[in-house]
Order: sequence, then C-alpha cells, then structure tokens
Amino acid sequence: MLVLHGIRDSRASMLGWASLLGGAGFRAVLVDLRGHGRSTGATLSYGVFDARDLTRVLDDLEARGLRVGHVGALGVSYGAATAIEWAGADPRVERVVAIAPFASLAEVVPGYAPVSLPELFVRRSIALAGTMGGYDPALASPRDAITHTRAPVLLFHGVQDDRIPYWHSREIAAAAPDHAEVVLVDGANHDTVGEDPDLRRRAVSWLRALTPDAP
Repeated sequence: MLVLHGIRDSRASMLGWASLLGGAGFRAVLVDLRGHGRSTGATLSYGVFDARDLTRVLDDLEARGLRVGHVGALGVSYGAATAIEWAGADPRVERVVAIAPFASLAEVVPGYAPVSLPELFVRRSIALAGTMGGYDPALASPRDAITHTRAPVLLFHGVQDDRIPYWHSREIAAAAPDHAEVVLVDGANHDTVGEDPDLRRRAVSWLRALTPDAP
C-alpha cells in the first residue's frame, strides 16, 4: 500500500496512516512525491509526473522482490489526486482510498488564490506552468483518470472543506459510478478530515473487505 502525502508536505506526515495500515496487516510504503521532502524536482505537476514516478517505484520494488500481495494506494489531497491518476495509468493498482482530492488542476487552482482571479488569467497561467514544467496540465485530472481504471476508489471529503470543496470528489465519483464511492464527513474541513477516527476505521475495513487475503 503506497501512502501519499499532500502538497508542500512529506512522507513524515503520513506516519500515522502507515502505522494504522501496518497494524491492519498491510505493508505500507511511504514516499516523498516529486519536489517534496527528500525527493528532487522543481516542478509540481499535480500528479502527472508523480504517477510515472510511482510506477517506477513499483517496478523497483518488484525487481528487488519486495512487492508482496496486492497493490493499492491511499493519499491525502495532492496525494489523493495522484493516487487516482496513478491508478488510471498503471493497471497493477487494485484499489485506492482518496481523501479530499481535486477533480482537476484547472479547477483547484482558483481555490488557492487569496483573491478572485479572472478565468482567462487562470487558464493562461496554468498553460504557462505546463509549458515551463514540460507537462500537459490537462492530464492532471483525477476525474478523467478514474475512467481509465477498474480499481475501486473510495473517496472521503469534508463537508466544510473550503480549500478543495467536496464537489470535487462528487465529480470524480460521477465519472465512474460503477467503481467509485463518496463519503462526506460532516464537520470536517480540508485539514481535519483525515483525522476523523470513523473515517480511518472505514478506510481500513473497506480495504480489507476488498481482499480478505490482504497483504
């Protein structure tokens, strides 16, 4: 189970999740996503490069005989979006828990601006970022990526999330209603939703139910 952190964070922030998953019988692998923690890289591609990086991580684990059992991903925010994008690109990913992901790069950027920005300015800025970073911003779209995987995806989102509103998760799930489910957590915002004890128990239970012989 690859455990993925949020933007401007590092794998250390996911130690609690790793411990919980480990205690439930999963092998938890924590990584610093590109441009975070101890990982190199100057471009944040909102999952585009990260998904390719994670495929190489899994390739390496397999080459060293360290892959055991099923492959899944659990991520928070930026890491949640990356997990879905990775599943859409790598058929070895069998299940995903995504906590407060964004539906697309184009839709999440305006919410991080301190003031309202003209739509044309936002579109041009995103296009410029893609050109400078060497990636296509349109590919940074969990809503599109989920249609390219058969892996079941369980999404959690705080109802009071004003940074990435819960409609992002609803849009992702609506794109793949046959293998996606949304759970809205009342009273939780972007920073607190992952701390909800009921959410944590449900996530682990859902992962174990999918594969009773879980890793």
